[in-house]
Amino acid sequence: MKRMWVLFSLVSLLFAGVATAAVQQGDLELAVSGSFEYENYEAGGNDTFFTIAARVGYFMTDNIQVSGQASGSWAPGPDLYGLGVSGRYHFMPANQLVPYVGAQIEYAWATGGVGDGLMYGPVVGVRFELNPRSDFFVEYQFQLFAGDLDDVFDNVHAVVFGIATEFR
Repeated sequence: MKRMWVLFSLVSLLFAGVATAAVQQGDLELAVSGSFEYENYEAGGNDTFFTIAARVGYFMTDNIQVSGQASGSWAPGPDLYGLGVSGRYHFMPANQLVPYVGAQIEYAWATGGVGDGLMYGPVVGVRFELNPRSDFFVEYQFQLFAGDLDDVFDNVHAVVFGIATEFR
């Protein structure tokens, strides 16, 4: 694990000299991510599941991004799929390291007759510019569920890793 971080740090330094503003108004972004999600054990949850998501976003200003997204989660119990929207506010968009906060809401449905409902919650993360068109991002999501899904999924914590490509 330590070797991986050293290698990642060295590769990141190679891109440091070519970095420009990580995000800017008018950028169209395609992002793909994977995450491990954990149900809140205090609320009786005990599952860990893997999610893959894709997002298409547009920067309305240098700071504000709106996105449409699709996701799929595979768990020991029912699988979960979703379509939704999100918004993010990027602090310091001219820097190579850009922290952000946001919110998301998705219509979600599960397999196995579980039903459907809404998934919503806050997002906080940071993105690192690899080159003028690609960013690596890490974010934390807290997901709440409403409707039929509230009986199955409760207070999910997600750690998300992904790559975003900007089209200027």
